[in-house]
Amino acid sequence: MRLIFCFILLALSIQGCFQGTGSNESEVSGFIKLDGEPLPEGTITFISADNTTHSAQGKIQNGKYVVIVPVGEKQVEIHASRWTGKPYEKYDIIETEQYLPAIYNENSQLTAEVTSAQNIQLDFELDSSAQKSGK
Repeated sequence: MRLIFCFILLALSIQGCFQGTGSNESEVSGFIKLDGEPLPEGTITFISADNTTHSAQGKIQNGKYVVIVPVGEKQVEIHASRWTGKPYEKYDIIETEQYLPAIYNENSQLTAEVTSAQNIQLDFELDSSAQKSGK
């Protein structure tokens, strides 16, 4: 009897691992353009606007991303770095710099409402000449 109980418990826990998104999460995908062109690479982060859920982050490649995000109102941050060519002498590496305006990341003005729909499409059009927030 104990063996049967353990088997059922194991089967239920394995099933939960392969269900995909739960009712409190959605798959969010989309396309990110910078000045009309696909953003080559970067990261996108969905942060709970009211701190009730965890953040979710995904990689951007050739403008495309896919992230499993908890439902709710989110602040969205998009980061993209590039090599500066300058040496960072402390660690003997080349420096990188964030090249997107701060209104898309550290002072983000991007928001999104993530609902319990299975697949949500959110595209973002970024402008490299956008003014930094507060300046």
